Amino acid sequence: MSKKEKNKQSQQRWVLTVVCLSFGLSLVMSLLTSVFVESAGLFVALVSLIVLVLIGIISDVIGTAVTSASEQPFIAMASKKIPGAKQALHLIRKAERVSSVLNDVVGDIVGIISGSAGAVIALYLTRFGMQSAIASMLTTAFTSAFMIGGKAYGKGIAIERSSGIVLIVGRVMAVFQGKGAPKKKKPSPKKG
Repeated sequence: MSKKEKNKQSQQRWVLTVVCLSFGLSLVMSLLTSVFVESAGLFVALVSLIVLVLIGIISDVIGTAVTSASEQPFIAMASKKIPGAKQALHLIRKAERVSSVLNDVVGDIVGIISGSAGAVIALYLTRFGMQSAIASMLTTAFTSAFMIGGKAYGKGIAIERSSGIVLIVGRVMAVFQGKGAPKKKKPSPKKG
């Protein structure tokens, strides 16, 4: 099989993976949000909406930082065995896929689900006497404004501090992989 055919096959597998990942994440997040938000009060619905917006902003920041960061500092850090540097280097080398998942998949899913949380908030506002059309417009406008404004602000930070952000993500990954914690030295056996 030629290199071109392998690339095409790899790309097709990636697209299928993204579709399946999107479906699974949407299903789980939508189910959790609808069960949690609809059964709770207005305060919980607001907190859920804020958390969803923050997830969208943070994932966008990380995705942008990964595409903006340079490999060179991480190659040097990995050679010095700095925790998280290898993981950060791996993220940068897979920047297209990481960005696709974080900016597109997570971002779009969070955008859609935050719409459902906003609808629940609009429903509560109508119960307090606000017209349903106005309540719906206000929640949609505020949600969109905070999501878009947060992402716009976050992109600037992600580009300016891309190396630091990617290293933090790499360190978190290292901890979850069990490679970030300092190794304890085994006591040497005592003679005698």
